[in-house]
Amino acid sequence: MNVNKTLNGLTLKGESEKNKDGSIVINGKLEGMVEVECVKCLKPFKKEINEEVKFKIVKPPYEGFDEEYDIIEQEKYDLEEILKSEIESIKNDYNICDECKNEEFNKNF
Repeated sequence: MNVNKTLNGLTLKGESEKNKDGSIVINGKLEGMVEVECVKCLKPFKKEINEEVKFKIVKPPYEGFDEEYDIIEQEKYDLEEILKSEIESIKNDYNICDECKNEEFNKNF
């Protein structure tokens, strides 16, 4: 089944498939712009996202491990919740704006 969902400037496109064990796997791509905050100057800036993703949606509690897929525990398959979680993860990442990157790169020691 095709997957195509956009939330707050981030789009998840790909394919989903239901496995015999009831889990759902999504192979796709996250694309778009997410507003994040620079960890150095604390100014907001837009970060471009363009990455391949592999999710496995399982019912909680999940005790297993999967080297190929990022595990997402959900009672009910909800793409909007998955995107919200990905956006929060991106926002909590170590984001540095171009101004601060260039400033540190050009410092003399």
